[in-house]
Amino acid sequence: MKIIHIAESFAGGVYDFLADLTNGLPEYEYLIIYGKRENTPLNFEKDFPQRTRFIYWQEATREINPAKDLKALLQLIKILKNENFDILHLHSSKAGFLGRLAARILGVQNKVIYTSHGVSFLRKDVSNFKLKQFIYFEKLAYKFGGKIIACSRSEAEEFKKYGIEAEYIYNGIKCNIDYSKSCKKYSKNLIIGTVGRLTYQKNPSLFNEIAKHFEDIKAIKFLWIGDGELRNELTSKNIEITGWLPKDEVFNKLQEIDIYLSTSLWEGLPLSVLQAMCMSKPLILSNCVGNKDLVKNGYNGFLFNDKQEAVEIIMEFLEDSKMLNIIGKNSLSLLKGKFSIDKMLEKYKKLYFNIHKNK
Repeated sequence: MKIIHIAESFAGGVYDFLADLTNGLPEYEYLIIYGKRENTPLNFEKDFPQRTRFIYWQEATREINPAKDLKALLQLIKILKNENFDILHLHSSKAGFLGRLAARILGVQNKVIYTSHGVSFLRKDVSNFKLKQFIYFEKLAYKFGGKIIACSRSEAEEFKKYGIEAEYIYNGIKCNIDYSKSCKKYSKNLIIGTVGRLTYQKNPSLFNEIAKHFEDIKAIKFLWIGDGELRNELTSKNIEITGWLPKDEVFNKLQEIDIYLSTSLWEGLPLSVLQAMCMSKPLILSNCVGNKDLVKNGYNGFLFNDKQEAVEIIMEFLEDSKMLNIIGKNSLSLLKGKFSIDKMLEKYKKLYFNIHKNK
């Protein structure tokens, strides 16, 4: 079976997802049509199965740009015309729209899967007018055909609010870490950290506000693993910013933290949180789409709605350090039961088979 993946956002979570998916199902032949972002890894070919081919999607851009989008569509149509394939798997909103339109024009819409990875109409960094545009384009693309697969139940529910039928397959990661090996010996000092690009979506200003509340408490430090255009919003003196790091160094840094804190405004299903769960980290996550699927309140962490709630949760952990081990252990248990890579791969393999059989 030959599968074509199309990803304008070939970086971050989408990149990691594709690497895990293709390596987990190496029996298929792959072509990846990709766009470039500032954090697209160099020499990325090494992260994918040997037989994988790559074509650069030169005209693809994140934002709506009619002239470039038309060129990007024509490039897709030209590529797809020259390829025999069984499945066309689209990733994120721009590829989701242009890929479904191209497939409809070519009459292969019955081969299409669209995985949203945090659909565009969840964005909170755009005007109401642009948000209405995103909703319109998602509803229009839905009419082109194909199957929509959200990354989480809460994201699938957001599609359904607009009359768009969507199923979901939870993201999963490979986790071979035993709790006994990943468990950190906690002291009275806490390191509270997160992983991600410093963008509006990740809400670094709220992260900074929470950290600033503890600026005079030497027992609490904050760590942002990553970098980005909003780096200057992290002004609190107790925050360390690592900058961009290779993947193995990200994991090492993640291991150092005691609590994983996410202040995101929206998500699909964040792989960085899954990685923290694999390392038995308690979670304190903003109550947004994607995040809310990963926490059972009081079991493996807590959801919060504002700064004050986050501060109160951190204070609870500071006063009772035994909670860290218990709740961290539950994070790993929940991950293995619900968000394993094996479960994700099994469901995508079944989906590919059914589409191939019924095309």
